[in-house]
Amino acid sequence: MNSTVWQLDGRILDVLAELGASFERVEAGAYVVLLQGERRPATVVWLIAGEQAVLVEAFVMHVVADGCPDPSALHRLLLARNLALRDVHFGLDDVGDVFLTGSLPHAAIDATTVDRLLGEVLQLLEQTQGALVQAAYADRLATDPALAHKVHADGAGRRPAGTPEWAPRRDVRR
Repeated sequence: MNSTVWQLDGRILDVLAELGASFERVEAGAYVVLLQGERRPATVVWLIAGEQAVLVEAFVMHVVADGCPDPSALHRLLLARNLALRDVHFGLDDVGDVFLTGSLPHAAIDATTVDRLLGEVLQLLEQTQGALVQAAYADRLATDPALAHKVHADGAGRRPAGTPEWAPRRDVRR
């Protein structure tokens, strides 16, 4: 762990405490923030300090392969939404699940910026969750209750990429 990550760790801790956010420090430079919403009761947002920036990642939804035979409508919606986003954007992992991901430069880590970022994540997920599910599955949800259960899984067990003991997929600490 380098000194940059250690310095950011303290700054992120101070900012989250100042905001009164519900969070857990998982390891030096890695924080889990829990956001409470109405349409989506709990959203887990990861903040991970790296040498170049602070990674922000939040799970959005599972894309069930046998339930979404043609994901093109979902992909078009995600790309269209990305055009209007500021600090985070929609992305897909290697199995096609949808995440919000982004990064903040070290100098931007203050209470105002982190509060705005967390607010953007929560507002975006509250506004788009239904449209994303409809784009991916259309009428299949009404006729397949098992699919509906799979799709609406909360994703709390999902971990951001690059965190060593949590199933890394790519290196985010560069």
